[in-house]
Amino acid sequence: MKRGAAFFLESNLFVLLILFILLINKNYWNEDGSTIVFIFISGFELFFMLLFVPACFFYEPVSLKQIIQSIFKKREKNEWIGMVLVFLLATLISLGFIFDIPYPSIYLPVWLSVSWICAFVSIFIQRVVIAYFYSNVNVENDQKSIFNYFFKYSALFIMGFNHYIQLLLSKMPFWLNKLFAILTFLVLFLQSFVILGVYD
Repeated sequence: MKRGAAFFLESNLFVLLILFILLINKNYWNEDGSTIVFIFISGFELFFMLLFVPACFFYEPVSLKQIIQSIFKKREKNEWIGMVLVFLLATLISLGFIFDIPYPSIYLPVWLSVSWICAFVSIFIQRVVIAYFYSNVNVENDQKSIFNYFFKYSALFIMGFNHYIQLLLSKMPFWLNKLFAILTFLVLFLQSFVILGVYD
């Protein structure tokens, strides 16, 4: 139960972040925006509720101490530059998106689009995707260039959520793994369309 509760708590912190990004641009919602946001958030909540029972057996919680240390750790110059470059690139791509969604909410459909693509690929080569994520995120002492940090934060933005889910799924029995992998793809794919209905 502790594993499941930790998974559900961490997942809901993520949902709160998404809701915050949506609420920033609440003045731009259409007349049905509140209903669509409720459907959008409920989609993630239902998905996490379905994963709650498997998480009780297979999830490895991330300690609060690790999260705090990761956020507030001292970063060197190259890491800051790599992080800023990823932010600027994501912003340029988001602002160039064809949908008329205000900033910063425009990040959400872009993020969802790359997330469902990663989730789709993970159905077939899950372990390769997990290994690729680790190879980019784990920067060693001899790999601390701007280039390495750029790929680290690109991987976190593009693959972070999918990795979080796939790591849990990879510990499940094969057929359960594939069933939830397909479900993950479908949820993210549908959510990428639901979000577009929030704004005029």
